[in-house]
Amino acid sequence: MGRVAVLTAFAVIGYFLGVAAYYMGKNLTPWLEKISPFLVNADWVIAGVIGAIVTVIVVVAWSYTSKS
Repeated sequence: MGRVAVLTAFAVIGYFLGVAAYYMGKNLTPWLEKISPFLVNADWVIAGVIGAIVTVIVVVAWSYTSKS
């Protein structure tokens, strides 16, 4: 794959992971209210953290599957 194709693929994957993280954050709101009310008010923090975690997991899984 070319460099542009790889970057585009990661951008698309990152977009969908961000959307999924947003909805996961919305579903986790009652649990998070007990831990930290401040974080519940900052939706972007929740989506960013979940998106970062999921993206790291996906990249690590991808790196292990593409080993020669």
